[in-house]
Amino acid sequence: MNKSRWGVAVIAAVGATTLLAGCVGAADSADGGSESGAIPVEVLLPIPEGLAFTPLIVAREQGLFEDADIDLTTAVADGSGYLSQQIVAGNVDFALMGAADAVVSFSKRDDVRVLFCNQVNNVYRIVAKADSGITSMEDLEGKSLGYTEPGGGESQLVSAAIAGAGLVENETITLVPVGPAGPQSLGALQDDTIQAYSSSFPDVAALAAEGIEWVDITPAKYSNVPGACMVTTEDVLSTEEGMAAATAVATAWVQAQYFAIENPDEAFEIVCSAIESACENEDAAKALYAEALNLITPPDGQRPGELRESSWNTVVEILAATDTVSADLDITPLIGGENVDAVIAAAYDGH
Repeated sequence: MNKSRWGVAVIAAVGATTLLAGCVGAADSADGGSESGAIPVEVLLPIPEGLAFTPLIVAREQGLFEDADIDLTTAVADGSGYLSQQIVAGNVDFALMGAADAVVSFSKRDDVRVLFCNQVNNVYRIVAKADSGITSMEDLEGKSLGYTEPGGGESQLVSAAIAGAGLVENETITLVPVGPAGPQSLGALQDDTIQAYSSSFPDVAALAAEGIEWVDITPAKYSNVPGACMVTTEDVLSTEEGMAAATAVATAWVQAQYFAIENPDEAFEIVCSAIESACENEDAAKALYAEALNLITPPDGQRPGELRESSWNTVVEILAATDTVSADLDITPLIGGENVDAVIAAAYDGH
């Protein structure tokens, strides 16, 4: 995955399809609803459906969206950054995008809102080979860290983590671009050209399936930065239909997150049955699923999909380090407000 897949920055956050206009109201019948009477809702995704979006697939296959009286469809756009542009322009109503892109969107349009996150943990990781003896970023002094490419999605995580460990890029630690999971990165790990690697979780999982054993050395501060989150606007939430759609999407999705965490094997089978291509290579699929499940499982004291202000402030901090947003950007309205609070309350009712 390159920088277009999960977002403009590390923290957020396979082929594009034609962008369909509008989420609520798309494919409406003459009376403003679908033929079944359910509210039509389209959610734009940064990558195609698969194990990374297990809660979405579980919710659909178990009829949770149908139970909530919405007809949910998805379309794929070219990465999280592109979705950010569409939200700001008002071309879409609901989009799942990296946390960094959500913050950038908010900095350009102040009525952008986040409802919940598909992953409450960072989709980007820094990992070391288990046999390297490296257990922290500080241990990388004098070592080599591989990454996908200059400007890749993980680049800001790498820079922030290196600086936080008191290291200096290409002086006390060597950075080596080795690409995503594939022969080049695998070979660099096997011949010890690099002792650690940073990329998105599918790349980490794919290399694990090839026999690389990892130790996660991502600093805790960055591990709890949200991944892909459901974004909309107050313009949508200010309408009765938009509010109903947002509440239904959030409720069904969060319910499916709980199900996947509590019933991981059953959830895996649901995804594999729904999207057979996602599980053609069983070993690779299980490795990816383990990573995906880890990312939706919250730390103690936090609910699945729940927004934490401290984590979002970390997103601002990292983006501000590259002057992408202002360091004093107040993200409180992004993750709160009367309408968002009402959606969240309904989504977690009973949990």
